[in-house]
Amino acid sequence: MSLKKSRTILLAFTFLNLLSAHAQQTARFIENPAYKPALGGLIGTTGIGLAFYHPLGVQFGLEVGAGLMPYNMQVVGTYGDYPTRSVARARLHNAHLLFGWVPFHGAENGFRHLTINLGMGYLFKAKGTITTQLRDPQSYGDIELQPEEIGTMYTTINWKESVTPYAGLGFSDMRIDEHFGFNIALGGYFLSQPSVTVKGTAMLEDNEINQPIIERNIQNYRYLPNLQLGIAYSFYAY
Repeated sequence: MSLKKSRTILLAFTFLNLLSAHAQQTARFIENPAYKPALGGLIGTTGIGLAFYHPLGVQFGLEVGAGLMPYNMQVVGTYGDYPTRSVARARLHNAHLLFGWVPFHGAENGFRHLTINLGMGYLFKAKGTITTQLRDPQSYGDIELQPEEIGTMYTTINWKESVTPYAGLGFSDMRIDEHFGFNIALGGYFLSQPSVTVKGTAMLEDNEINQPIIERNIQNYRYLPNLQLGIAYSFYAY
């Protein structure tokens, strides 16, 4: 057999193997009801973000993503007997790696998309600041002081940068058409214990003594719930 003919046969054999491997891989994608090679957007209680999905066989899958949560809100309350106005600002930015198990992959109904998710998130920023002033001017004899003259309280709650465990349930890759699918997930992160810093200005400077009290009151606030919706684009048509 000539060398040229041998090379032709070898190339044909290699090409057939590649086609076979691609067909087997594509079949695995189709058989997994909850994971396809896809890229999508996320929105939920922990902010907005992006995620990449990939199957690991018929019953397992992988999600890798990141999210940002810029949160601002005005809060009306009281400090003792005094009405207050506060502005709450939170920044919660994370990257996550989740492994999913599809326990009912052979079901003929929607439960074939049910996934159990376990994994971790890396919080590269988890911090909230509450800026508080009295809502109304205060009179001291003949002198009336405006809220900004009385002072401002700054309360900062900070969770240190850390890897946090995650657990949750979801319904993944609910098909919209041959390329798009949506998912919904409910779970939560278990955070580290937060630290608190309190700082006052003007007549409120001495309120730093409340820092240990606030820190003690929130020391058990370590569970961050996550309700999340997403739409993903599959790289293969199904």
